[in-house]
Amino acid sequence: MSALIASTSAVSARELAVLVVEALNLEDTDPQQMDLTASLFEDGLGLDSLDMLEISLVIQQRYGVKLKAGDPANEAIFASLQSLADHINTVRAAQA
Repeated sequence: MSALIASTSAVSARELAVLVVEALNLEDTDPQQMDLTASLFEDGLGLDSLDMLEISLVIQQRYGVKLKAGDPANEAIFASLQSLADHINTVRAAQA
């Protein structure tokens, strides 16, 4: 994906699923089969805080959206791939 497309088009939860699988090397996970509203942690994908940090770095590099470790909204932001995509799109729209 070119930087221009990444900077102007909305981010989909499915796109984030592919990004997460690639960034975290989740070899046994098919991003096309992932439940986009399932929890990223615990009973969902079972990610941990280090995974969250890695995802945050990739999102900042790809989309220019900074996600801070101490943000009290992180629980809601990282609740699911859909909530993460919604947050990225909201921040990018505010930056435009």
